[in-house]
Amino acid sequence: MCMVIFAPLFAVFAFALCGGYSGQITVKVECLDKTQSNISIRFAYPFRLQQVHFNALLCERKRHETVFLEGDYSSSAQFFVTVSVLAFLYSLLATVVYIFYQNKYREKNRGPVVDCLVTVVFSGLWFVSSVAWAKTLSGLKKATDVGQMQLLLSACRDPENLCETLQEPAWTNLNMSVAFGFLNFSLWAGNIWFAYKETGLHNSGQRHLSRSLSEKRSSSFRQYSQSSFDQSGTGFGQRLYSQASFDLSSGNLSLPQTTLGQPMLYRQMGSPTSRGPLIFINESQ
Repeated sequence: MCMVIFAPLFAVFAFALCGGYSGQITVKVECLDKTQSNISIRFAYPFRLQQVHFNALLCERKRHETVFLEGDYSSSAQFFVTVSVLAFLYSLLATVVYIFYQNKYREKNRGPVVDCLVTVVFSGLWFVSSVAWAKTLSGLKKATDVGQMQLLLSACRDPENLCETLQEPAWTNLNMSVAFGFLNFSLWAGNIWFAYKETGLHNSGQRHLSRSLSEKRSSSFRQYSQSSFDQSGTGFGQRLYSQASFDLSSGNLSLPQTTLGQPMLYRQMGSPTSRGPLIFINESQ
């Protein structure tokens, strides 16, 4: 349920905060002759700063120059946004399949297995992309630092002129995008166990282990019973009684040789205790 609700939502926050970002720096340049100019520097996703340029005032002869920023931070940003979009689309697709196509999802256990594998893959992608984007964001902040921007302006490098920063870029959205990246990683990584349980491989492994233990116990019991029977010798293997034989031709009754042992006590359910002799029959002639 957490994946159904939070996975698409967190993925949207991640790529919206990063992909929709736009920053601006405004620098006021005041020349020695009191000529003033406000310079606005805008940059946005995918943060190819080497393509960002602006016109800056040259205090000498009131001319302007074209200045380009430095650095390309697009690869990590685009990788992060791509992972976010793919995770969002897969979350929606998995939700629709799980709710409306449950039979197809459970057929031959292919759906849960695929879902488990994809969950593992996206967990790794979220971790790698979040780490890469966090490192890239640190470099982006240094490249667009206000002091670094002033060094690019010829007018600001002249100590006779005055440069003042009127507006700095806000990094809140990009910082939150990194936080949502690691939050998505925690969510997907935590769902690996639940996706694995859906496959049924966990239960099948336990059943196989239980079956193996039962077979071992049965084998041990059979070996123990057989050895106990063999060790009993003739005590339990002998017949304790023999039926009387009749000679039909002579009408005589012949009994086998018997020996009387010591009387023993026995008790039957619902009958009083009585004494009686125990008869041992010796069949040897």
